[in-house]
Amino acid sequence: MNKLNFRLLFTCAVLALFASCAKKGCTDPLATNYDADATKDDDGCEYAQALVVPSNYVFTDADGNNTVSYSGQTSRMDMLSEMVSYLKTANGSNPTPATLDAATLLAMYDNSYTGWSDTTLIDNGKQLKSKTAGDDVGIQAMFEGWMTDAAAGSPDVTGSYLQDSSGIEWTQMIEKGLMGACFASQMTSNYLAGISTDNNIDPVDAAAGKYYTEMEHHWDEAYGYFTDAFDYPTNGTNRFWGKYANKSYLEDNIGSATDISLAFRTGRAAISAGDSDAALVQVGILETEVKQMVAGMALHYLNDVKSQIAAGNAQSSINHSMSEALAFIFGIQFVTDSPDMSSADVMVLVNQIAPDVTGFSMNITEINVVIDQVAAAAGLTDKKDDF
Repeated sequence: MNKLNFRLLFTCAVLALFASCAKKGCTDPLATNYDADATKDDDGCEYAQALVVPSNYVFTDADGNNTVSYSGQTSRMDMLSEMVSYLKTANGSNPTPATLDAATLLAMYDNSYTGWSDTTLIDNGKQLKSKTAGDDVGIQAMFEGWMTDAAAGSPDVTGSYLQDSSGIEWTQMIEKGLMGACFASQMTSNYLAGISTDNNIDPVDAAAGKYYTEMEHHWDEAYGYFTDAFDYPTNGTNRFWGKYANKSYLEDNIGSATDISLAFRTGRAAISAGDSDAALVQVGILETEVKQMVAGMALHYLNDVKSQIAAGNAQSSINHSMSEALAFIFGIQFVTDSPDMSSADVMVLVNQIAPDVTGFSMNITEINVVIDQVAAAAGLTDKKDDF
């Protein structure tokens, strides 16, 4: 064999060897199944589909079955709505202020009450008490004490609001307090905090009409503590967090209504698409947004107190705003499992603000110190004067 033929055969053998050893796979770095070791593209590259986020909180499975359910959360909102309405019957602004009954308030709290105007709430297995602060008996006892004190202090015929002799307005402490210790706590520290370990493969019980997965359902329950409206903020802005997030001092300054509702819809869309990692990104966004929403409300009322003091307004009006500020500050500790302001830190502020026998006595300088602490903990220092 001459040298030319030998070289030709050797070259062909080498080429054949490389051709047979080339690894096939996806060679496009932009593909979700990109293989860095592949040397020959197999035409099997896969690309992530753009996430479709609906304008309303409406989700269905492949067969068109509704997969959204948060009726238990709506029931608890309805319970608190009726409790607040009952509390307000003792306000001095009423022609004939009512005398509250402690047993009625306590029964509303644990849903042993049978007098709900919405009869579907009677013995429906839902209650506010068991969902308060992760079933913390100490916090539950605190609320029950406030309810008992509210009844002991009514009726109030000296001002527009039900206040005790020190200026505490029990309606605000109970309503806003439960918005934090129950609604915000369940939203973030319970449901969103546990999303990462939920099952997102199997329907909970399709035979019973529960077409949602565990992860989808827990996400929906978190949403249900924010608003009961699928088309928020077109609707659902009449009470609790859905109401306050849409207030101009929150929406215009930090976009609470827009950002929270978008994060909920985006996260749910990601879960429905099987992209749990994208949903967890939205969990982080929601934790920050909810924390700032609660703190923003506290800052709003603290700023309002300053304005009222400067204007020389009546003490009962100052007490009203200070009670709201106090209740919202109290709620900061329940927003996530790892809040920037610990429960101990929050309670130091609560005890510092709470009135003594002579009433609320903080001056504007002292209030500014509290504003600085709350704003710093929530990342709102640059916005603290805007609420």
